[in-house]
Amino acid sequence: MKILDLPDWPPEPGGSLPSSQRSPSSGQAILKRIEGSNGSVVTFVCEFDGTEHIYDFETYSFETVEKLEKVLWSNLGKSITEIGLLDISD
Repeated sequence: MKILDLPDWPPEPGGSLPSSQRSPSSGQAILKRIEGSNGSVVTFVCEFDGTEHIYDFETYSFETVEKLEKVLWSNLGKSITEIGLLDISD
């Protein structure tokens, strides 16, 4: 199964932005680091136009979060769109 097949992928960045900034599209958001996971949620940070954006992605199982977190760590520097095309199966 590809990551883009997970319900609600790609996630949207959280938080508020100043009116002078815009949220990145999934093709513009570049994975910078993973903050960690907690139960069924993995939190990661992407960068766009010199600004960091925090993403919380909730999925249906702890096992899926573990797999996703492993794939994210292996793909720092890629866009959310590119990551969505990766396989999350064993």
